[in-house]
Amino acid sequence: MIIENTHKAIMDPETWEIVQKAREQRRRPTKMGEMGMFSGLVYCADCGAKLYHCRTASWTHEQECYTCANYRNRKQCSAHYIRAVVLERLVLQNLQRVVAYAQEDEDEFVRRVMENKTAVQRAEQEQAKRTLEKQERRINELDAIIQRIYEDHVMGKLNAERFAKLSEGYEMEQADLKQSVKDLQGIVNAAETQAVNIQSFLKIVKKYTEPTELTPAILREFVEKVVVHAPDKSSGHRVQRIDVHYTFIGEIDLSPEYSKYEKETAA
Repeated sequence: MIIENTHKAIMDPETWEIVQKAREQRRRPTKMGEMGMFSGLVYCADCGAKLYHCRTASWTHEQECYTCANYRNRKQCSAHYIRAVVLERLVLQNLQRVVAYAQEDEDEFVRRVMENKTAVQRAEQEQAKRTLEKQERRINELDAIIQRIYEDHVMGKLNAERFAKLSEGYEMEQADLKQSVKDLQGIVNAAETQAVNIQSFLKIVKKYTEPTELTPAILREFVEKVVVHAPDKSSGHRVQRIDVHYTFIGEIDLSPEYSKYEKETAA
């Protein structure tokens, strides 16, 4: 029997959540013994793979970059190449905007986060429901198939070996589908009842004034993941977008874009 909250916690739930996230995102260091600040946090917007930290002994920090794992493995995806210093600058700018927003108008910030989270949950819920209906239909089809092959076996149309093989395959598929249905039902139910833990995020915000530098500690405490989009060159210069997803609250659409053209003209 487990009885929670009978003793004072060693750490608060928010800190525990952040520590567990950091443990899950641990990555191996490079051959140079270094660990990229964003290792385990950056994902490709198109294929969902992680972006890997690229570093050599001859490169300066300005040359370090991240590239899509599927591109590196010669699979079908583009590089989504982004330099580490650019990523640091974009995430810091986004974080500064979000922290300032939360500190200056907390009520409006809470309202916006709730609206955003509700929209995301609704989309996830609809997708889960469609998949759930499809899988439940397949489970019913498998029930009918298993019944037919059993009847064929009884009537002598299928020998025992063939029946056992077919029956095992269909029953394994059905078992996998039932587990998937259970998981999907959990997503549907959670989307209907889940409340966003905004107060946990606000506790983190109140620990800091406006951050002027992005450190690994600040990054891991605030950020759940960063999604990097492929560069857009349709305007004649390279523009790249990132989406920053924050711990406890998800994405807040305040992401700046990086334009190589703007950087060069401003220099």
